Amino acid sequence: MIFVYCDGASRGNPGPAAYGVHIEDQAGNTIADLGENLGHQTNNYAEYQGIIAALRYLTATDYRTVTIRLDSKLVVEQLSGRWKVKSPEIRELVFEASELLGAFDVKLEWIPRESNSIADALANRALDDGDFQTVEASLELSAVQPRSIRAPRQTTEPTTLVVVRHGSTAATEANLIAGGGGDDPQLSALGLSEAERAAGAIAPLLNRFGLPEVAMVHHSPMARTTQTAEVIARHLGADLVVDERLREIEFGQWGGLSMTTLESDSSAELAKWRSSAEAKPPGGESVVDLAERVEQAATELISGNQGKTVVVVTHMMPSRGFARMAQRSAMDSYWNINFAPTGISVYRFYGTGFAETFTINSCEHLIAS
Repeated sequence: MIFVYCDGASRGNPGPAAYGVHIEDQAGNTIADLGENLGHQTNNYAEYQGIIAALRYLTATDYRTVTIRLDSKLVVEQLSGRWKVKSPEIRELVFEASELLGAFDVKLEWIPRESNSIADALANRALDDGDFQTVEASLELSAVQPRSIRAPRQTTEPTTLVVVRHGSTAATEANLIAGGGGDDPQLSALGLSEAERAAGAIAPLLNRFGLPEVAMVHHSPMARTTQTAEVIARHLGADLVVDERLREIEFGQWGGLSMTTLESDSSAELAKWRSSAEAKPPGGESVVDLAERVEQAATELISGNQGKTVVVVTHMMPSRGFARMAQRSAMDSYWNINFAPTGISVYRFYGTGFAETFTINSCEHLIAS
């Protein structure tokens, strides 16, 4: 059992805000102190951010039995599900904290303000002096750590994944549906030009973020991804590895159709597919099926390439799958993130439990000079 003391401070409420977190063991020995200046926020917002920061930190440790002590009865009751949350912004924080709490055996405990003096002092320290974090000396951390103080400290060396959607094809330019089966279009002249531009953009982008050089290029076996990957690998001097699991989702009978045709001729089936991740186009594949194979491929890439950078050349829907893993978001991510032809996304994964997102769908290289 360990004890987490959290407190939020807001001078003016709302006003300049910060949180303070003090974590100690049963003997009273300090495990970690955390603090972050949050800008202009409410006290309630700061309280939740403190809980979230503490739980993120603890995910990188072996501690799993935790008592969280707060002097805010409101937060204790809301997190326990006994009091309603009216603010949409706070509801999001409650959801995030609740997701993190699921990894622990947790007891939430209200304490009087005078019993929370250390966390209160830490919150005011963050307000006056800025962000800080101390960690237990014996905690074995990875050599490379996330750049945000709010991110949990990590014990696994990271793997950088550069995810690139393939270049344009005739189907792309005509806005036709091209899936993992049926016709296998090659890159158009525009697509080949985009691939060359993307190949030249990857190294500068990694250098801008201070990330390792590319070690290899993995790609879907389809013609458009293979061609794009070949251009990138040649430019970077990297080896090519083909992976069937990176293939685009199978659209079945919808392959080759325009969205206009699909909307008019198959509106009921299309509505069903859009409303459920388990629904399949006629002769096609569900989003759940796609997610399973993409996440399996991603997990192997992450675990097998610690300390390295790997380029992944794939399609629209698998690109959304990588983004979903990095953001730990819901299945809605398969509908609401767009990736342009040869759009570049850069993620740094510490195992599969945490990732930093450096850029999503970077298209700077596609802007005509």
